[in-house]
Amino acid sequence: MSVKILLYTLLKQIGIFLVVSFLVFRGTFVESDSLGLNLSTGVSLLLSVILWGIINLHTYWLIPGYLFQRRYKKYIIYLSCLVGFMLTAMVGAICFLGQYYVIPEQMQRLNSDLPFFLLINALALILYFLAFSFTIFLHRWVAYQQRLNELENISIQTDLNHLKDQLQPEFFSRILNKVRTLLGEDGEKASLLIFKLSRLLRYQLYESERQQVLLGDDIDLMTDYMKLEKLCNPEFNFEVNILNEVRYIQVPPLLFMPVIEYVIRTTVCGENGKGENIRIDFQMEENQLRFICTYCLRKKESLQVAPAFDKLRQRLDLLYPGGYQLKSGYNDEALCTIGLMLEL
Repeated sequence: MSVKILLYTLLKQIGIFLVVSFLVFRGTFVESDSLGLNLSTGVSLLLSVILWGIINLHTYWLIPGYLFQRRYKKYIIYLSCLVGFMLTAMVGAICFLGQYYVIPEQMQRLNSDLPFFLLINALALILYFLAFSFTIFLHRWVAYQQRLNELENISIQTDLNHLKDQLQPEFFSRILNKVRTLLGEDGEKASLLIFKLSRLLRYQLYESERQQVLLGDDIDLMTDYMKLEKLCNPEFNFEVNILNEVRYIQVPPLLFMPVIEYVIRTTVCGENGKGENIRIDFQMEENQLRFICTYCLRKKESLQVAPAFDKLRQRLDLLYPGGYQLKSGYNDEALCTIGLMLEL
């Protein structure tokens, strides 16, 4: 146990004892002019110690050992025993002090009806214990909710990291194979590929660890990604349009990369190896960010069966639950449009 915890526990116990002593001395059983360093003070201190001990038994034994374990019958039995013991100590103190001191008139009226006196004090003790139990329950519930939120956040972050790590493994492998091929044919082109690939790797390693990045940084990453494809395949063409100053919007990193990777793989990796034009549009309308990717599809392939979009949906469900739309459509000219709309 650390010194801070030990000091906190000690101060808390001293505070509880002082409060208990105040309540006991305030409800003294003898006339006020009999108070002082005498027998009455000793009895009051003894009652304070007994009540303080009962409070600790209830707090550190009954509540965690029986109430939190849902052993309600034993909890009620033991609580009744503690209340009965405290009432017995109070009655014994009154009878003992009555032999040496003058009992206040109000206390004498209560003593004349002993059942009523016991009932009033029993209810007071039970209400106190119930209030104290509720306080502990509330503290435990808050701590439990905080822990639950922490575990949920850790789980979500783990899932997000897992999904982000799966975004581009095939791309890096494919580019490295092309670099190895180009090293013997065009060293300058291979060097340019390595340089651009290193920028992508730095972004993947460092920027992707952040929760939010500027959309402009992600757009630059996508542009470098497609430039790499164009260096490897000169027939590949792309166009990126940015409207309404969306560069400064904060978004999760690598959010749109699964779409870009899937589109490039679908349009470039055909039977004849020829690429088609890809157009990407970003625009902001009110509080909605729109991402639209238009490309020529070689064969009509359902968006639902693309594994990349299954992972993208999982990530969107975690980041924007109920606040996104992911759609695809085709026309007679074999043009496909993939649209992602985010509520910001």
